[in-house]
Amino acid sequence: MARDNQFKSDFKTRLGKDLFGTILCKILYILTGRAKEENVGFMFIRRICTVLLAVLLLLCLQGQARAYTVLDEAVSEEPVTAGVTLKQIYQRTTDGPLRVYVLVADLRHPFVRVETMIGADNRSFGEVLTVREMAERAGAVAALNGDFFHLKEGKHPLGMTFREGVLLTSPMLRNDYYSFALLKDGRPDISLYTFSGEVIAPNGLSFYRLGGINKPYYQAVVDGTPVNSDADALQMYTAAWGPLSRGAAPDLPNVVEAVVRNDSVSEIRINQPGTAIPADGYVLRAHGMAAAFILDNFRVGDPITVRYKVQPHDNEIRSAVGGQALLVDNGQRVERFSQNIGGKAARSAAGISMDGGTLYLVGVEQSSESRGMTQEELADFLVAKLGVWRALNLDGGGSTSVVARPLGDFKPVMVNTPAKGSQRRVPSALGIFSTAPKGDLAGLVIRGQREVLAGLPYRYRAYGYDTYYNPYPVEAEKVVWQVENGSGRFEGDALTASSGGTLVVTAKTGGVEGRLNLKVIGPEELAALVVTPEHIALEPGGQVKLSVQVRGKDGRTWSLQHGNVEWEIQGEAGEIRDGVYYAKDNVAAGKIVARFMGLEASVPVEVAPAGQKFLWVGPEGAEAREGRFEIRVAPGLFAERTGVRVQNLPPPDDLPEGYRYLDGLSLTPHRQPAAEAGCLLRWPLDGQAEDRVVFMLRDGGVWIKQPTTGGSGGCIYGRVNGFGEIAVALREGESAEPTDLAAHWSRPAVLSLYVRGVISGFPDGTFRPDAAVTRAQFSVILANAFGWQDPGKTELQFKDNIPVWAQPGIRAAAARGIVSGYPDGRFLPDKPITRAEMAAMIDRALKLGEGESPVFRDEGKVPGWAAAAVKRAAAAGVLQGAGGYFRPLATATRGETAALITKALGYWTRW
Repeated sequence: MARDNQFKSDFKTRLGKDLFGTILCKILYILTGRAKEENVGFMFIRRICTVLLAVLLLLCLQGQARAYTVLDEAVSEEPVTAGVTLKQIYQRTTDGPLRVYVLVADLRHPFVRVETMIGADNRSFGEVLTVREMAERAGAVAALNGDFFHLKEGKHPLGMTFREGVLLTSPMLRNDYYSFALLKDGRPDISLYTFSGEVIAPNGLSFYRLGGINKPYYQAVVDGTPVNSDADALQMYTAAWGPLSRGAAPDLPNVVEAVVRNDSVSEIRINQPGTAIPADGYVLRAHGMAAAFILDNFRVGDPITVRYKVQPHDNEIRSAVGGQALLVDNGQRVERFSQNIGGKAARSAAGISMDGGTLYLVGVEQSSESRGMTQEELADFLVAKLGVWRALNLDGGGSTSVVARPLGDFKPVMVNTPAKGSQRRVPSALGIFSTAPKGDLAGLVIRGQREVLAGLPYRYRAYGYDTYYNPYPVEAEKVVWQVENGSGRFEGDALTASSGGTLVVTAKTGGVEGRLNLKVIGPEELAALVVTPEHIALEPGGQVKLSVQVRGKDGRTWSLQHGNVEWEIQGEAGEIRDGVYYAKDNVAAGKIVARFMGLEASVPVEVAPAGQKFLWVGPEGAEAREGRFEIRVAPGLFAERTGVRVQNLPPPDDLPEGYRYLDGLSLTPHRQPAAEAGCLLRWPLDGQAEDRVVFMLRDGGVWIKQPTTGGSGGCIYGRVNGFGEIAVALREGESAEPTDLAAHWSRPAVLSLYVRGVISGFPDGTFRPDAAVTRAQFSVILANAFGWQDPGKTELQFKDNIPVWAQPGIRAAAARGIVSGYPDGRFLPDKPITRAEMAAMIDRALKLGEGESPVFRDEGKVPGWAAAAVKRAAAAGVLQGAGGYFRPLATATRGETAALITKALGYWTRW
């Protein structure tokens, strides 16, 4: 066992007392157990671990030493007051952007004073504020946060604090926390300060060491050993601590507190909660041996003597705040920090020049626009960029707060972006004050938007400053504004630029002048206008607030005021007043159009009662899903945006005999269609036979079958000839198949139309698929297929007799201009129809458009009146030729007609 212990000790010595060495040593010992050094395997493992550790340490050192590369840099300076400037440094680096803010104060300037700020009243740490709040209350022109602080017992500084020559908190009993101090003769000092003191008993002989003044718990170091700062310790708490003493603690039994007023003991408390700290005295808090000293030597009314001192510079310190590690010494980064908070973070530091005449208060930002710094990087920056001779690290992270008063302003503002998103309350800060007298008006600073949009008004304000760069009040009504260079004009203090480019504006008053350069975004840099909401749906009489933004081509956006936008309302939408849209009291639709600088945006508007469903159809048509229905309204049916009310259809009790209701809906437009109404429908069959399901439309109280076809995806497709009540119906019962179809090529097409009642057979049970189709038969088939309602009460104007069974179909087709007679006034209903005639009728029924048509060899035989129709029908794939011939004068069989009608319905109901 002794040999193993010796091995571990030797190995640690070889590898150094580094953390990684200790870890590897333990791992190696576990792996090797009681292995002897003579063991060859062990020796090999030890060499491998040594090499690995060396490489690891080298990588760590390289990571710490690696410096970022500055790609470019921008530095700006602005006076805060006479003798104080704010320097802002922006660097674009290989590791990301970096922002650093530096307050440079001339400590020898007669009107510059640096003082510690604490709490809300500069007297105690009982209530803490942000650095900006402290600076504003104290009248500081600039400030930086100070010491690290305790989080569990209120926010109390860990290090030394002096204000106006009064010691508020003593240095810690350890040697790794430095402090910044200003001596009474004005000299700055950054040193490792120490504290010593004693409490003397009434007999003048007994005494006990005083551990500190206004200290929270911390890890003290006594004779090189970490100890609890409260254990066996005697601590003093003054009114600067806060309203109450610390009192008893659960982890320290038998805490004794002696309340002292006017240098005599007024109360001794044992294991009691904190008590009020007297303004004319203090509270001594003791534990262990220190508690025994109090109890053994003091009674109420006894005098008490306390002596203490801070070294170096005892009785010479005017102001001071504690810090942490020394960063820079003799103009160089220290070789080794006493403490190092790793990683890239927001940082605060205080530094002084070699001659002691300049103070640098530095804040490094960590935000989306700044990467932060490591402690090493901060030290190097202080040396290389600022020439600092000596510096220490102050509290960083979320506490880093650089505050400065903008030129011409009366109040300080936060300069950096806080690391945690908001300013943190801290116990102490270093404030910079101006003691200069009031000077004469020396200049003007113009503040307002530096980048503006042409066509919009922007207000500007002039701030005055005096000969000491302190704020000077300016009467706004006495400021004269002008556009010195560029295109624009002022109305009072409101500027409106006319075009894009650069603009220079001036403000003049009291014989002084200020100037500001602006960038103007012109129309050529704008991409789009965006109105919110993008779609408006309201109940009648409702209202909604509108907002408008303009988006630039670079992706940025700017908000526009209502008065900057040109508004137009199209349709019966309502009206706009003061940026609010007000709907009418009835169902209406339309759109709102907004215009700005040549850009335009439109917002559809729909006004309908709550709880009612509407399909809103514009000139471009519309699509919607309602229940199991998919609806597509063709373009052009409505000249304006129109609401079509959508309702479920209860099962009707008057469907044609032999049909069973499956589903339905009602479509009711609140405006008459501008063209022949109609819409496409799709409905899932869910196992129903597609050739038995049909769409029906109630027309004049009568259910009319509509063009319906089966299709892909297990759905039926249809086109209804208007709006109103629409039903999906199943034809029930078995239909006897014509006896002469069994082996005929047209059987599928014939049966599909036969079951739906589009075509019919003969009384003898045959269909006669190879028989010619007459003009009367084709007219009736078209009317049945396309769901044309017989207009009735209309006498056919043909000279020959029309069979009774054919009259409704021929009347419906003639009323739509689909069929016509011959020049002699006859219809010739029994005459077999030619393919040219079929093409003309199909062309009119389907409203075919132009398309790519094949060239037929017998094109010259097509009658002139049918030529265009033949081309359109052939291009649509409804009528085709064979062997390159169209055969326009040939007649068609009944089987061919069934195939033609099936193609025509597929075309008419296609999606």
